[in-house]
Amino acid sequence: MEFPNLRGFVAEVFSRLSIYRLFGSIATAATLLLIAFTIFGCASAGPHSSPSQPILSLSATSFNFNTVVIGKSATQTLHIMNTGSAPLTLESVTLKSTQFALSGPSVPRTILPAQKVDYTLTFEPSLTGTASAAIQITSNASNTPASVSLAGVAEKSVAAVQVSPSSISFGNLKIQTTATENVTLKNTGDINITISGITVSGAGFGYSSLSPGYSLTPSQSVTFQVWFRPQASGSASGKISILSSNLASPASITVSGAGVTSTPTSPSPLPHSVALSWDPSISSVAGYRVYRDDGSGYSPLSAIIPELIYTDSSVNSGSTYHYVVTAVDSNGNESVYSNEATAVIPNP
Repeated sequence: MEFPNLRGFVAEVFSRLSIYRLFGSIATAATLLLIAFTIFGCASAGPHSSPSQPILSLSATSFNFNTVVIGKSATQTLHIMNTGSAPLTLESVTLKSTQFALSGPSVPRTILPAQKVDYTLTFEPSLTGTASAAIQITSNASNTPASVSLAGVAEKSVAAVQVSPSSISFGNLKIQTTATENVTLKNTGDINITISGITVSGAGFGYSSLSPGYSLTPSQSVTFQVWFRPQASGSASGKISILSSNLASPASITVSGAGVTSTPTSPSPLPHSVALSWDPSISSVAGYRVYRDDGSGYSPLSAIIPELIYTDSSVNSGSTYHYVVTAVDSNGNESVYSNEATAVIPNP
């Protein structure tokens, strides 16, 4: 609101006041004085606003990495934001720790209003137990310095495998005939397990579809075969041991059976098997893996095998099975499933 020459205007009001005295109108003059001072007050009024300022905001003020195995690492992300109305100058972001690490943009750094920068937080423990640390942040915002707490628990790595079944009885078997059972080896630890060797004790027992050098990642499993082929009459027993430098002791399967001169009536060996064969891959491969679906979805039936044939002796009478094969290269990359083959096992 602007008024020209207010001082002159007030003087004019006083001038008119004398005129009104001449006319004896004191009330009218007072009204004019009131108007003059009111206008003068309006001229001195003006708008008032707060100065712009930056505000530092954090996506979180604490991070918990829970449990991490020594030799492994876990990461999380810290977002530093400017929620104010003026540029934020990030002056320092520091972390002093041997178990936690911080990586991201260098400082000092300017963050414009409504913008952010990201920092990666890493927990890579080297000692067992609980670990903690804190990140210190300074800036030109009034709500700094700020702190972000970090916590985690480190545990030793565990190497363990599970063999299922852990014992096999082949019963009575005619001499020079073969019975086969599937065995699953699973990595139940939290580090990779590499098979360094497999030993067999006991006459007539053996294994297939598993070889030294095969590696299992945590929670991975492989199915292989254990067989019995008696060479003479009488009972036999033995053990198949799976060795790895990661394991404190070998994983083992105890085996037993008996050779007889005539076909036993009870228990009888499986009367059926499924023979599979396929064409070689047009690409260079390390081998092939067979999968079987017995109605509950495909699961691996073999480890990587170099042959182009495979016999499934673990089938049940009256059941239907579906098979596919994949090719595996030297890096462990596996192809898509082949065409499906179906086998219907007749009743005895």
